[in-house]
Amino acid sequence: MSLKDRFNNLFPDAEFLELQQGDWIQLLYKNGWIKPSDKVVALEKPGEGNMNFLLRIRTEAGSFIVKQSRPWVEKYPQIEAPSERIFVEAAFYNALKRNTFFDKFVPSIIGFDAKNMILAMEDLGEASDFTFIYKTGSSLSASDTSSLIEFISHLHNSASTTEPFPDNAALKKLNHIHIFEYPYSRNNGFDLNVIQHGLQELSYKYKDNESLKEIVKGLGELYLGKGNTLVHGDYYPGSWLKTRSGVKIIDPEFSHYGYPEFDIGVMTAHLLMSRISMSQARAMMEAYRIPEGFDDSLSAQFCGAEIIRRVIGLAQLPLDLTLQEKSILLDRAEQMIRMGE
Repeated sequence: MSLKDRFNNLFPDAEFLELQQGDWIQLLYKNGWIKPSDKVVALEKPGEGNMNFLLRIRTEAGSFIVKQSRPWVEKYPQIEAPSERIFVEAAFYNALKRNTFFDKFVPSIIGFDAKNMILAMEDLGEASDFTFIYKTGSSLSASDTSSLIEFISHLHNSASTTEPFPDNAALKKLNHIHIFEYPYSRNNGFDLNVIQHGLQELSYKYKDNESLKEIVKGLGELYLGKGNTLVHGDYYPGSWLKTRSGVKIIDPEFSHYGYPEFDIGVMTAHLLMSRISMSQARAMMEAYRIPEGFDDSLSAQFCGAEIIRRVIGLAQLPLDLTLQEKSILLDRAEQMIRMGE
């Protein structure tokens, strides 16, 4: 049975699967996201979604974005993913709206159609994510780095565990596989030489390292547990948007109550993979407002795990690195993970 057939069985009343343009428009009117007097002039793809399907709605009065979660990863439709992740994203934005500080960083929410797994939100306009920093010669501006640290500092120091929030167990389990299991398996069906000649052979040093895998296993179990801090859960350049009005933070479907060390470790990993200068990385860490009980060694371990995941795992990045540079980076990642021995 295909994923789409399974979806039809799971959500027989849903109206949105394989909708045609006219069906979308009717659904938008039905949900009250468009006034009866307002005319839809265009439906567009605002970009390639990673986890979810995205659509820009243009009307005579303006535009907005709708995001729809389906039981597969939009970028990799062969990979199953829990459809209820859109509830987590809606919960994240709802939690942040209690603090007006976050208004400048996240899109405002227009509406949420729980039945059809659709979230309607503000259109942030022409924007690009920050994956350009992986290219040689690229860099982050002082203003951008300040915004990125300002957001994550406030997030890690503002939420309370007394506020209800989904445990996001299903999506965390999927993420756990891709971070802590998949990269260390010889038989995962992914030939890394397709990405870069020699990368598959290089990966065996880590895939066959039983002591390393044992530490990673413990780190993964910690990730699956519950912490006391609301984390973004995927704080990397693909979740950062560069817009005319400044840096915006999007795609919080992996958010949960967890460990701030995870967000910071992931962020640091991507800075290292983008060849950001150590002085700039150090300045960012010094600007981060450390929450009580923050463990630097744990953050380093998560950083190492994210590097290995991105270099020899499925979720590849447009890294502008030679095989030798990747080898050095992987060795450094192993050293960071072993800080927990």
